[in-house]
Amino acid sequence: MSRGRRTAGFLGVLLGAAGALHMVRPEHFDTIVPTALPGPARGYTYASGVAELAVAALLAVPRTRRLGGLAAAA
Repeated sequence: MSRGRRTAGFLGVLLGAAGALHMVRPEHFDTIVPTALPGPARGYTYASGVAELAVAALLAVPRTRRLGGLAAAA
């Protein structure tokens, strides 16, 4: 297995787990949402969890791995 593939796999698992935790235990993430943002913190928590899950999915598929890497860096 190549180093890049291992790195993408590790990052994908890490982001996937973090995204899942945003959905399962959102109250922990709500506390770190800046109060200056408009609206309830929970919406930002769920949105960031969905984004992490999407990036993890991009990293899991070889054809979209480069895009996933760029999204993770962004």
